[in-house]
Amino acid sequence: MKKIKKRQRSFFKWFMLIFCLVGSIYVAQASLSYTNIPVKAALKTDLLPGRIKVNKTAKPVVGMVNQWDITLRIEGRNQFPPPPTDVVLIIDTSGSMKDNDRMLKAKVAAEKFVNMILRKDYDNRIALITYNSEVTNYTFNESGWSGQFVDSTHKGLLIDKIKDLTPDGGTFTQAAIKSATEVIAKASGSKRDIVLISDGVPTYSYPPTEPYNQLTGMKEYTVQAGYTYYESVKTIPKGKFNYNKVYGNGGRYRYGAFAPDYEQMPANSKNRLMANHAHSAIAEASISKNEKIPNGESLVTDFYTIGVDMDSTSSDDEVVTGNQTLKEIASSEDKSFAATADNLEDILSGIAGEMVGAIKSGFVVDPMGIGFELDGEVQATQGTAVIKEVNGRPTINWNVGALKKPVSSEHDEDVMFAEIKYRVNADNNVLKSTIIDENGLAKTNGRTTLVYKDYEDVMKQVDFTVPKVKPIIVSLQKKLHNEKGEEIQSQTELFDFNYGEDEHTTNDHFSLHSNEVKKIVHPWKADQNYVVEEILKDNQNYETTIDINGLTNIGLKSSFKFAPTADAYVHQQIIVTNKKIPEKKNVVLNIRQTVLEVNSELVIPSKGFYRAYIDKNLQNLNFISGSTTKDSATEVTKELFTKYELTFSKQQKQLKITNIIPEYYKFYGYIATTTSSDLNITHLSSNTSALIKNNEAILDYQKENEYWVTMFIVPQVSNDTNGESVGSPRPYSWDYKVNKFGS
Repeated sequence: MKKIKKRQRSFFKWFMLIFCLVGSIYVAQASLSYTNIPVKAALKTDLLPGRIKVNKTAKPVVGMVNQWDITLRIEGRNQFPPPPTDVVLIIDTSGSMKDNDRMLKAKVAAEKFVNMILRKDYDNRIALITYNSEVTNYTFNESGWSGQFVDSTHKGLLIDKIKDLTPDGGTFTQAAIKSATEVIAKASGSKRDIVLISDGVPTYSYPPTEPYNQLTGMKEYTVQAGYTYYESVKTIPKGKFNYNKVYGNGGRYRYGAFAPDYEQMPANSKNRLMANHAHSAIAEASISKNEKIPNGESLVTDFYTIGVDMDSTSSDDEVVTGNQTLKEIASSEDKSFAATADNLEDILSGIAGEMVGAIKSGFVVDPMGIGFELDGEVQATQGTAVIKEVNGRPTINWNVGALKKPVSSEHDEDVMFAEIKYRVNADNNVLKSTIIDENGLAKTNGRTTLVYKDYEDVMKQVDFTVPKVKPIIVSLQKKLHNEKGEEIQSQTELFDFNYGEDEHTTNDHFSLHSNEVKKIVHPWKADQNYVVEEILKDNQNYETTIDINGLTNIGLKSSFKFAPTADAYVHQQIIVTNKKIPEKKNVVLNIRQTVLEVNSELVIPSKGFYRAYIDKNLQNLNFISGSTTKDSATEVTKELFTKYELTFSKQQKQLKITNIIPEYYKFYGYIATTTSSDLNITHLSSNTSALIKNNEAILDYQKENEYWVTMFIVPQVSNDTNGESVGSPRPYSWDYKVNKFGS
């Protein structure tokens, strides 16, 4: 019975746990659903709808020191739901839209635009108008539903119609604008926008009525061949067009204005009238933009225009006029865009971002920090980034626009982003006071700000957190010592140095006085040897030692390199010390001769005789040493060597010693060391790795003060010293002859 109750209690605990878990999930989903936020989208980001976040990072460039890639990123989550917006989308389907696949790319861009605006649970709607020589205003029908404005539920009907569009005919822009105004007047959204896509200037218009169809008030634009030409103006007001007639030939934006639609010029008149279809389109757009709804708001919230393949740098009259016409049709210049067929999709996505995104427009000011310079171009995912000098520092001015690139490819993604990337190098200005903090870090940039208009048309500002990096310093200190090794000051004598010769160090040539320090900050290649070299002048007689991070090297050159990875980079501390070379230098020679392979018929020389030369025979010397057969570890001691103390001038460096070979002997080799340690190991003929066969020992006293030398000889009884064959050794008085060195 107790076991049964125990099981019941256990079951009850598990039941309550599952109940609480299910309940918590329900509560979490309910808390999201009360704002109608899609649960899946909400779980992908910590951003609330309509909110943004900014981020800025500095990442070390792989394989480089003092070089970083900067990424500045803005993310914003679309509004949910965005303010209800009704859009009239106008697409030019004139014959020129065939060129350069404009129509094909316009349809792809328009489909993406529709999908961004008419997302599920958005209260947005889109109406479609197309135009060439005529205007088509579409009404959609499906399963008992009918309407000009399509919502998210019926957007498939709109997309299918867009896919079926084909180009043909002229360009009746004014009629399209008039029709769009009539449709937008039926809109119910809190925002009412028109988006016009065209690739050229208007070639048709409605003729104006009095007085705008007459010479009086028309604008003179040229004098040609004895005639003065006047053209219709772009300030024709509402009610002054005859919408029952169409004027133009579909070929040019200026067309001769003749009666009965325009004033008849008197006979022999030198005045000529021209109908400017572009001006009429601008006038119609002004009429549309001036319309009000009952609450006093403008009927059209924003009028966007996009000129496709209309090069803004062209000098062609029709292209220039087309661009200017679209600018004046738009509600403001920033709502007019010059597109190529290839970036039309990007521009339309930006317009959609203004309608549904967290940011309608944004502008970033990003100055370089003191001690950092730009290396290369700025790459932007959208907008334009221009570099300007502001307060003496290069500054990136990034016109961001609306966020339009999704952070993922998921179909329900509602977080958009924009970013710029660029590379910076640290330079010597980073060494200025207060730039590097107590932790060895410096800011790559000055204060970086984003000023933006949010989805409620409120201007806001946010600062980016500027990243800090660790500049690596190569520091060289000069020290000067006298002949005794005592440090001395000299503010008159300069010492010259340079580093490597790659693209980063090619200008690293400099001069220092004693106790001066030269610090250098610029890019270096990681895991590559760099040579620091002192260049002494002819009158600078010094011994040089170079200490790099505690490791000392004797001579005028030494090398350093940085670790392969950024987390292991360290400052390079270089100390170059010059010690004055004395006028005279005392050096020591310890020398002996050893006879190998003793021949019982030969007398073993009791002495060794040597000729010596200092620095290319500038001074000749004769030496005599003891001569023995001792060549084992138990026999060789310091006492076998004859010691000579020599005095070199500061110019003298080398001593060359040649063994004078006794008759019936030949030279076997020599061993020279700079230390007496382990003589019984190193100075044996069995030490073949140290044995040098050449009968000329070259001793460098520039670096060393003492040498130990063993000369080895072996019998050669088959020939005498003249090379003549002998059966056995002849008596000789070697000691006597050689002792006088041939004198």
